Amino acid sequence: MKIFLTLSVLFLSVFAAAAPFGHLENVSTQRAVFLADKLVKKQPITYCLQKGDFETISAPLSDLTRQTQAALNEWTRGVALHIEAAGRSKEFADIIPLLKSAQFTEVPCDLSNHPAAGVFFLARKNAQEADITILVSNNYCEGHFHKTSSFYTEQMSPAKPFICLQTHYASIPNDNENLSQAGLSAEQKNILTDAPKILSRVASGAYTADDQRRLWNLNRLYSYDRPTYLAAVTHEMGHAFGLADEYTGSGVDPLYKTATPVSGIMKRLYDPLGCSEVNGLITLLDRYTHTSRTFTSFCGKDVTFVSGVQKVLKNTPTKLRVRPGLVERWSLTPVSPTAKTMLYESVRQADSLDETTRTAAVSLGVSDEIYSRGAVLPGNLRQGAWLIIARHGKKYKAAQVQYNASGRVAQVRRIQVKPTQAAQYFAEIKAAEKSPLSVDK
Repeated sequence: MKIFLTLSVLFLSVFAAAAPFGHLENVSTQRAVFLADKLVKKQPITYCLQKGDFETISAPLSDLTRQTQAALNEWTRGVALHIEAAGRSKEFADIIPLLKSAQFTEVPCDLSNHPAAGVFFLARKNAQEADITILVSNNYCEGHFHKTSSFYTEQMSPAKPFICLQTHYASIPNDNENLSQAGLSAEQKNILTDAPKILSRVASGAYTADDQRRLWNLNRLYSYDRPTYLAAVTHEMGHAFGLADEYTGSGVDPLYKTATPVSGIMKRLYDPLGCSEVNGLITLLDRYTHTSRTFTSFCGKDVTFVSGVQKVLKNTPTKLRVRPGLVERWSLTPVSPTAKTMLYESVRQADSLDETTRTAAVSLGVSDEIYSRGAVLPGNLRQGAWLIIARHGKKYKAAQVQYNASGRVAQVRRIQVKPTQAAQYFAEIKAAEKSPLSVDK
C-alpha cells in the first residue's frame, strides 16, 4: 500500500531538487481510480468531506467545504486560467473546454468500506461512497494510521481513494491566530478584507485570473506560521487527479517526469498551483485521451514535451532509488518520447539480486556486486540487449542478456569488458547517490 504524504518538508524545504511534474506510477495500471478518468469522460465527480465526530476541530465545516471546492476548481478551471493567461488558448483549444466544464457534486460520506472508520466517524443519512473522500481528523489520520502528516491513497481496497487531513492547518478566512498584519502593504490588507469574497468566487468556479492571483497571495498570508488547509487539500487533490509529489521520487512514473527544478503546490505548500502543475495536468489528460501533442513547457521554452514525455538531447536521469544493497537510476533518452523506453541502471549486492538479474548473472560466478544496464518499458519491463557486469574484488566478468517482448530472458552470452570501463560504470552509478535528483528510498 502506498500513501502519499504531505510532509513538513513541503513547507520548509527550499533547496531540495524537484521535478516540474510527475505522474503517479499507478496511472499506467489503475487509470480508472484517478479523477482524470472521470474528467476526460465528462462525468460528474463526487466528493465528500467529513470531520472527526469525536474530537474538537475549530474550523467550521463551511470553511473547509469552500476551500475544498476551491481546490477542485483550481485543478480544472484554474489550470484553464493559467493556459489563457499565457496566451495559449488556441494551442490547447481541446483542453480548455474539458477543464471548464468539470462538474463536482458533494455527497454525504459513506465510510463503510474505510478501515476502522466507524470508530472515529458517525454514519450519515443518504450516504454514498464518493469518487474522492476527504476526512479531517487527527484521531483517524494519526491514531489509526499512525501518520503525523496528511496523506492520500488509492490503495486501500475496497475503499475508493481518500484523503486524510490533520486538523492543525490554518483555515481561511477565520483562523487568524497566527496571521500577522504588521508591515502589510495596502494590497495585502485589501486581500485580507476581501478574503471571504475571494474564496467564495473561486469555490463557485466563477472567478478570474486576478481572483486566482489574490487567492494564492491570501494563502501565503495565512501561511505565516504553518500551511493552510487550502494548500494541503489542493496538494492532496493533485494526487487524486493522478499527479505525484515533486519533492521525492516515491511513487513517480520515471517516464512521465522531468528533473528540472521548479516550485509549485506539489512541492511546497506555500507555493501556488503554477506552471509545473499545468504541464502535469495537460500531459496527464493527454495520456487519458491518447492525444499525441508536442508543446513547450509553461515554465520556460527550454523544455519540450512530446506525447507527455520530456524531449532530451542526451541521457537525462529522472529518478533515483537508494536502498541498502541497491542503487537504481532511470534516465530519459533521446528516443524516449517515441519508443516510451528509458535507460535503467543499477548496482546490487549479490544477495539482493532480483530474479531476472540472477538468471543472467549465474553464469558469471559468485560476485560482490552486479551492475546492469538496459532499456525498460513502463512497469520496468526489460527490453532488448542488456549489459550485466559482475564484480569480484577488482575483477570483472560481463554478459549480454537478450530480453524478449515479454521481458523474459531469451539468451545470455559472455562478452569481454575492459576493467577500466567496468569500474567506471560502477563508479558512476554509485556517485548518483549524492546527486540532487529526487530520491525514492
